[in-house]
Amino acid sequence: MPEEMREAFGKTLVELGHEFPNVIVLDADLNTSSKTVYFKKAFPTRFIQCGIAEQNMFGIAAGLATQGFIPFPSTFAVFATKRALDQISISIVYPKLNVKIPGSYVGVPTSRAGASHNAVTDLANMRALPHIRVADPGDNHELRAAMRAAVLTEGPIYFRITRYTLPDIFDADCEFNWGKGQRLLEGSDVTLIGTGMMTSLCLEAADMLAKERIWAEVLHCASVKPIDVELIVASALKTGAVVTAENATIIGGLGSAVAEVLGEHAPAVLRRIGVRDCFIKSGGISELLAHHGMRPEDIALAAREALEAKGKL
Repeated sequence: MPEEMREAFGKTLVELGHEFPNVIVLDADLNTSSKTVYFKKAFPTRFIQCGIAEQNMFGIAAGLATQGFIPFPSTFAVFATKRALDQISISIVYPKLNVKIPGSYVGVPTSRAGASHNAVTDLANMRALPHIRVADPGDNHELRAAMRAAVLTEGPIYFRITRYTLPDIFDADCEFNWGKGQRLLEGSDVTLIGTGMMTSLCLEAADMLAKERIWAEVLHCASVKPIDVELIVASALKTGAVVTAENATIIGGLGSAVAEVLGEHAPAVLRRIGVRDCFIKSGGISELLAHHGMRPEDIALAAREALEAKGKL
């Protein structure tokens, strides 16, 4: 049975720690929540407790990177991408330092934590920074592959960790490649493009549409930056109608990235699923997904609307 993604993150950190002795973890007093506590127990001398001082933590990470370490400064995504954005931008990304930034507790599944702890703008914030790669894995297997790819890839990287148990999409031996997406389902009528936890919901939406004899093509883009332009263009030229789905705001993230690709290479009808121009309120995960129109049935509805709009062009 799959486990929460944060559990897979913590265990993978330990695996990488055994393999790469220069991997070092920094924590902002959240190790039991983020599950970096596993690394702390396995490698106590390679775990640095920085306390609730995120700006300082990222400055320390930058310094460690200049000395040949591969730092993983770990905190909730909302604190990394808002409170410490200046330190990440100037101290890490500007000099292209080899720092790997895990953003925990992203999007709607942060649930009852409310607006102060919820990260929905992190994709937009990090994607806008020069030199940095951004990933939102679709399941635990892909998270492990993305973390390994992050260690093997020189330069700054941001990746998302959802506090949620996601169904398996990929095999345990899957590979992660920057700038490459995957076509999970062939279709001819409409393209559904997901990232992170939303890809599994896109697959559910495709099943719903198939019952109406609407054949959806499902793409998964865990690599949000760089994004797979070739894959998106090929599918959009085939279907002429595209729906994006992300566990984040629709402003500046996956939906915006796809809109940029379509605008430059393959104009098509586009509908975006995600959090609109608002903060997340406190509530249960299922009720928040319903409130923000992010359920499989909402994706299917957006697909029908895109098809209708395509027919009017």
